[in-house]
Amino acid sequence: MESLKLESNNDINQIQRFIDLIRDEYGNYYYATELTTQGGKLIKVRLSHTYFEDSFSTTYFREHDENPEEFKFIGETLRDGLVGAIKRLEDSNRKIFSIQDLIDNGIQVSTLNLTKIHPRENKR
Repeated sequence: MESLKLESNNDINQIQRFIDLIRDEYGNYYYATELTTQGGKLIKVRLSHTYFEDSFSTTYFREHDENPEEFKFIGETLRDGLVGAIKRLEDSNRKIFSIQDLIDNGIQVSTLNLTKIHPRENKR
């Protein structure tokens, strides 16, 4: 599979939906799922935790497996996907901004509520 080649970014206003990752002070990662710009300046961003977002991006079916050595938790798949996304961004020299970076640039930040229905659930 050919990997996606991205251009480097050092401008917080160049954050791309579902491409760039945002990190919080605890080491958690989020996707920007909604971006609002005005005059080329990012003014509002909605974040979704990567595990939450990825869990609604992929359907996962697994029959009961009698061989426990082949058992894999869904969380392992999600973590491996996140590690791969971080590596792709680093290899492309794309900056991973922090939530504090967003706030320091006057960007309004909100997050998806993990206890509410995910927007993709309404689209099936």
